[in-house]
Amino acid sequence: MKIRFTATAIDEVDEILSYIAQHNPSAAVKVADAIRQAVARAVARPESSPVVYGADVRAKLVGRFQYRVYYIVRGDELIIRNVRSTRRQRPWEESGA
Repeated sequence: MKIRFTATAIDEVDEILSYIAQHNPSAAVKVADAIRQAVARAVARPESSPVVYGADVRAKLVGRFQYRVYYIVRGDELIIRNVRSTRRQRPWEESGA
């Protein structure tokens, strides 16, 4: 299965890791690794995460960290739409989303 990150998801990951790195660079490495692992688990078992929006947006928790990876499956492609803190609104709850 192929993995594709949307531009939004890439920006969100960059923002998360940059913020954490300012305060604790080693923690940023751990969070980056946890995000990679969550994506790998989603690729291995894409249907195992619950549908959280519409008919096809799924959310995978990122290890012990308070982040979720939001994705959809299209054919043989897993598309990462968003990577968000669980403290933030879901992408579809924000105005203009």
